[in-house]
Amino acid sequence: MRHGATDWNGAGRWQGWTDTPLGEVGEEQARRLGQRLAGGNPGTVYASDLRRAAETARLALPAADLTLDARLRELHFGRYEGATTVDVLHDPDYAAWQRDPWRLPAPGGGESLAAVAARLRAWAEELPGGTVTAFTHGAALRALLCGLFGWPATPQRGYVLPFPYRHAHTGLTRLERGAAGWTLLTYNDHAHLED
Repeated sequence: MRHGATDWNGAGRWQGWTDTPLGEVGEEQARRLGQRLAGGNPGTVYASDLRRAAETARLALPAADLTLDARLRELHFGRYEGATTVDVLHDPDYAAWQRDPWRLPAPGGGESLAAVAARLRAWAEELPGGTVTAFTHGAALRALLCGLFGWPATPQRGYVLPFPYRHAHTGLTRLERGAAGWTLLTYNDHAHLED
């Protein structure tokens, strides 16, 4: 699942590997997620080592043993870390990157989406059997799904990332690994955020 919202999310700032904490809204989202998950078996619990994901995990599943793993981190946005969407859209290198963000790294030392998908897939393929709950990031989660299922990562008019589908903060996405590979059971279920 995706972490709860941060103040940077609210301000339209790109976080990437910048280690921002949850904001008040994100803390409430995590608590609501926890209410939804209460009574279930989360199995083995993992989170990105970035604070916003780890804090979401701790608020949603306070009794769980949590393992932090840097492979669950967000896409490294290179020089766009901390920039606003308006800043990025006016950068000529952004347009060049968006021609093929799957293979091209974000300008200024960032990652490609293919690299993000590969590191998340490597993590997922190493998991033992059984139930796993993981707290990660929006672009990272969508990159993993693109890598697993061959979904396109093409530029989207009016949206800064190349995904035609959004993922809400604390939205649940459920995958199952079987002998034939991976199956997507649920995508972006965020009913716990509805009033």
